[in-house]
Amino acid sequence: MLVMVLLLGCHSLISAQTQRLRVRHDLGGDFILNGHHGEPVGLKDFRGKIVLLSFAYTTCPDICPATLSHLKLLMHRLETQKDRVQVLFISVDPERDTLERLNDYLPFFHPSFLGLRGSELETKETARLYRVKYFREYTESSAGYSMAHTDAVFLLDHFGRYRGRYQTRWALEDLVQDVRLLLASAE
Repeated sequence: MLVMVLLLGCHSLISAQTQRLRVRHDLGGDFILNGHHGEPVGLKDFRGKIVLLSFAYTTCPDICPATLSHLKLLMHRLETQKDRVQVLFISVDPERDTLERLNDYLPFFHPSFLGLRGSELETKETARLYRVKYFREYTESSAGYSMAHTDAVFLLDHFGRYRGRYQTRWALEDLVQDVRLLLASAE
């Protein structure tokens, strides 16, 4: 009887993970933006890798650096498998996030993190693919404005397919577990 209960419990866990990681054909898609080293970068460039997308901006005072710090922890926990995962930081503030600024900012978190930026139109189109919302909020600060934006990391499998959305502050363990599952399925 105990074995049966344990098997049912394992089945429930696997079923929940399978549901959480199902391929979503209605979300995501390919894009091409400028990488922080100056080269055009497309999602197709990372076929064979698990991709974690974060829509953010470099002057963000709280959520963006916290998310990048959590993604840094994830990379550390993946140990030898981290080379099979790529974090892409897509700027929602292309006016201020120049390629130079992205190049200076992202290595602070992890040397493999890649910053991407596009024109206002390219940024809006890429955000639309992932149902990311963002807008400028004017403030009395010296910066003049901040960017309100969707707080999420998007998990894409080794084929570039949308597999999940996570708020890393609350779901880091789920994200680590799901990345490991996708890595194992790609072997």
